Amino acid sequence: MNIIKKKIPSTKGNLAAAIHRSEKKTDKLAILCPGYLDSKDYEHLVGLAEALSERGYTVVRFEPTGTWESEGDISDYTTSQYLEDIKSVLKYMINQGGYKQILLGGHSRGGQVSILYAARDSRVSVVLGIMPSSGPITGQRREEWEKAGVSVSQRDLPNDKEKKKEFRVPFQHVLDRDQYDVVGDAKKIKAPIILIAGEIDVLVPPNEVKEIFDNANKPKKFIIIPDIGHDYRNKDNEISLVNKIILKELNSI
Repeated sequence: MNIIKKKIPSTKGNLAAAIHRSEKKTDKLAILCPGYLDSKDYEHLVGLAEALSERGYTVVRFEPTGTWESEGDISDYTTSQYLEDIKSVLKYMINQGGYKQILLGGHSRGGQVSILYAARDSRVSVVLGIMPSSGPITGQRREEWEKAGVSVSQRDLPNDKEKKKEFRVPFQHVLDRDQYDVVGDAKKIKAPIILIAGEIDVLVPPNEVKEIFDNANKPKKFIIIPDIGHDYRNKDNEISLVNKIILKELNSI
């Protein structure tokens, strides 16, 4: 397996990407989208990319505009721009080769934008939502965010969990997200959709993922994985379990 680092042009600068190329010529492409302020280099995305590559996919994992190694300002980190970024990655990869099967997926917010994008682009062949967030940002979190003007978050570095990177996301992120309806858009997707929930996930509880599933068209799959929480990326055995289940479900659709 060959991993190539690339800068992919988007509407707000270049996107940092890593491309896993299968050893065999393939017409299958997978694009993996990271969660809220997450790195493309976190273990769960790397592990899934490797597993899919071994199954014959060319796999791209990338960081959306304004985060990590991608260009652009953090003010560009909106749902609307994330969708543009996916479009740019897909365009770049299709120009590189004749892909006939396109899997689009991700974890948490990455799963959310994958559903939103698939509702807008019929070229997507399979949608994968791993604990996909669905609703708008509400309650105390929204009130504090609006009052402060920004939300300050820290993420551990992929290669050093003791070191942190800070992001200051403007309230515009919330307002932009308000215009999207994940549950409603699930109804528009004609491609097969696989939805994964963690039994002990408190950030995106299984019932929220189930609501997306209930509104999605067939063929569709909904799996609750026992004893798995939202941040399963921190445990190698849980990453392996989640990826094994994903590969099994891909084989069955």
